[in-house]
Amino acid sequence: MTYRISESFRSSMTCHSSISEKIVHKLSSKNKKTSYVYQNSYHELEAAYVAQICLTWEALNWNYNFFHQLSASRRGNDPGCPAYIAQQFQQFQVLLQRYIETEPYENGRRPVVYARKRSLAPKLLQVPEYRDSEEEKKDEYLGSRISSLSFLIIMEEAIKTFMNFLRADKENQFQILAKIFRIKNPRISVDPTLLLVLKKVNHKKKLKLKDLQRSRKCFRKRRSKLDNEMELLMAQIDLKVVSRVLRTTDLTDEQLHWCEDKMTRVKISDGKLQRDSSPLFFPAH
Repeated sequence: MTYRISESFRSSMTCHSSISEKIVHKLSSKNKKTSYVYQNSYHELEAAYVAQICLTWEALNWNYNFFHQLSASRRGNDPGCPAYIAQQFQQFQVLLQRYIETEPYENGRRPVVYARKRSLAPKLLQVPEYRDSEEEKKDEYLGSRISSLSFLIIMEEAIKTFMNFLRADKENQFQILAKIFRIKNPRISVDPTLLLVLKKVNHKKKLKLKDLQRSRKCFRKRRSKLDNEMELLMAQIDLKVVSRVLRTTDLTDEQLHWCEDKMTRVKISDGKLQRDSSPLFFPAH
């Protein structure tokens, strides 16, 4: 089962990588002479960007939960994690942090800036895959290892940085004005009533998570507190990703129902959070 999921992530990453490369090439083409062509390019860039952040989050979420469960099952006998895998996750975070710091000085909306940056840094938003084997343990170079706790902390920092990346992806002025004056986007072909309902559900769940975060002040064990904080943060990212999908210009019915399914996996009841962390792959097309 684990192997099949890993293969699905690998094939999905390859697919989205090729999509991004084609669109980056289209954006840099000198043949774009009209605003119509530019707008079409932007919508394609946005579609690729949104698909990528969904895939990135599913991959981060899966890697973290898989290793967390694996390390819990190894208590008393911790072989740790290959150091080079940890370095790859650190590189993922560094690229993301560098993007966050430099984006304010770039011209263009998030999908356009992301496409430019991706052409310079192909590994941007590309999540490494946790893997370990007996062959790697025997290799003198690959055999260097760090503790499981240290690796979990590295992944947690990567997840926190990804949340900061999502927070920096704000609505543009037109989207804000359209929301205020209820201007309908002519490109949206999905059920507007369902879209509005899902946006309201998303907003309400975000507020409930904030209330839950405020109510959780102290726990007996520090690690228990950190685990609960991470589960809460990951639920917040689930909703943040969904909210970004819901404001995509060319939203499809399949993607709308994906948002609906994704939100049903985050439940807050009687001051407790229930989150289904199993992968739910985004329908990119």
